[in-house]
Amino acid sequence: MKHTTLLIALCLLLVRSAWASSHREAPLISNDPLGDNTDLYAFRSPDNPNTVTIIACYVPMQLPHGGPNYYGFGENIRYEIHIDNDISTPGDDIIYRFTFTKVFEDPSTFFYIRLGMQNHKTTYHLEKSTDGG
Repeated sequence: MKHTTLLIALCLLLVRSAWASSHREAPLISNDPLGDNTDLYAFRSPDNPNTVTIIACYVPMQLPHGGPNYYGFGENIRYEIHIDNDISTPGDDIIYRFTFTKVFEDPSTFFYIRLGMQNHKTTYHLEKSTDGG
């Protein structure tokens, strides 16, 4: 009993705080927050177990009261998701590339919404590569 108590006390002294995923820890990403990928989730799709749903999150530490002008995706950034379905072969089996373009319908103002109409529009282009590049 004495040894068990001593072991538990020693373990408690050596335990450090556990932190969740740290974002912006890479030195250069702080200069490019729109390109900071925070989390990637992949799971079997609930509606079709033969497919996989992938969710990628970007731009960490965005506060809720920043709306409606939340951060968007960067125009000069190529967002990529690399997928390796077969560990026996080197390289990626599928690469998804996203690029974004922003347009202000009324260039005379910077407001995202003007007179009840959406002024700021973002479109994306998706490329799927299955040849490793």
